[in-house]
Amino acid sequence: MRNYITNYDPFFDRFFLRANNCSTSHMMKTDIKENKSDYQMFIELPEVKKEDTRITLENGYLKVTATLNKEDENDEDYIYRERSYGEFSRSYYVGDTVKLQDISAKLENGVLTVDIKKRSEKEIEKEHLVQIA
Repeated sequence: MRNYITNYDPFFDRFFLRANNCSTSHMMKTDIKENKSDYQMFIELPEVKKEDTRITLENGYLKVTATLNKEDENDEDYIYRERSYGEFSRSYYVGDTVKLQDISAKLENGVLTVDIKKRSEKEIEKEHLVQIA
């Protein structure tokens, strides 16, 4: 029960404090599946549009960046907001042998599916082999 002197309710205030501290931990939950010829990543991006999503590959890291725009600018009506808005990103190490042409992606129903083609050992060897004249 809320104390009239301190205006502090241990259950209510701690509940929201914990939830608020974890507000971004629920973003971009990811499942990774290995198939014979590729890896598939399933990344949750609820309410994010395709044009607000960016995927980059640099130094062996695949970085997914998404922007979730705030629809309601009238904040004074809320007593508490748990849904996050803004830009979120997450990086995944995919290895130095993965090239941009090995990656394809699609966003449907709030799930970003990223396919990463596996490279055979022969392809990797060819790429790093220097021809001597």
